Amino acid sequence: MKSHLLAFLLVVFSFGFPSMAQENDTTEQESNIEVYDFILLSSRYQNAFNFLGRDFGTDIDLVSSDLMYYFNSGIYFNISAIKFLQEGLPWQYGGTLGYNKDLGAKTDINLSYSQFLIDGQSEVTGIQDLGFAQATFGWEWGFLYSTIQFQTLFNERTDYFINSSHSRYFEFDQKLFKKITISFEPKFTLMSGTSEFYRMGGFDLTVEDTSSFQNFQLLNWEAMLPITFGIGYWDLEFQARYINPLNLPSFDESNNRFIFGFQLSYAIPIKKTKSK
Repeated sequence: MKSHLLAFLLVVFSFGFPSMAQENDTTEQESNIEVYDFILLSSRYQNAFNFLGRDFGTDIDLVSSDLMYYFNSGIYFNISAIKFLQEGLPWQYGGTLGYNKDLGAKTDINLSYSQFLIDGQSEVTGIQDLGFAQATFGWEWGFLYSTIQFQTLFNERTDYFINSSHSRYFEFDQKLFKKITISFEPKFTLMSGTSEFYRMGGFDLTVEDTSSFQNFQLLNWEAMLPITFGIGYWDLEFQARYINPLNLPSFDESNNRFIFGFQLSYAIPIKKTKSK
């Protein structure tokens, strides 16, 4: 029964692209500039699922595909399809609407809301209609790029989470075969929050178990190293993550573990003209 907890795994892909501008070779160059929207197509494989750092004692891989449209204004929307590679688990579909903006030379903000739906019936009640909102503030303060993220999971009961992430981006531009750009960004994340989501997992819960679900506590920490190979508008990313769940209740058999995956993405630029 607990394996069906997979169905509420929330996979949100948020990609930001810097706007690109160049001068027109016409007499209108003083009043108009060229900018770009992007369409992003991506597919991902991951050798094991996790939700809030928890695998619930299962070992099930998954694949997903995404289609995103990113406006030069910073508004974006994304639709996704997720398939867990175990018989009997339904497809999950998601839609995300978000906004990304630089607040200054070293700060940025990202706001988004995602809605997830299940294809067909599930033995677990309450997972067919999930909402997930998040607000992220980022600060490039020199040695590291740090973010603090506030998240809310909407269901029959509501959960609240706070993440703190710290990373550093490295890039070697067109160093491989003089064509391929290699980049990597080691990251450490610490998450805390409530645990009402356990009510959806089909566990045999006691009054003592449920009384602790509203407690705000550390949920997990993880270390991640993605390595990306880019050529033109293509990106191939390999990712390794070590996840350590914290403050597990007695009925949750989640393990600390490595998770591996890769993703292939293609960005399609759409040139537009706007007034200065």
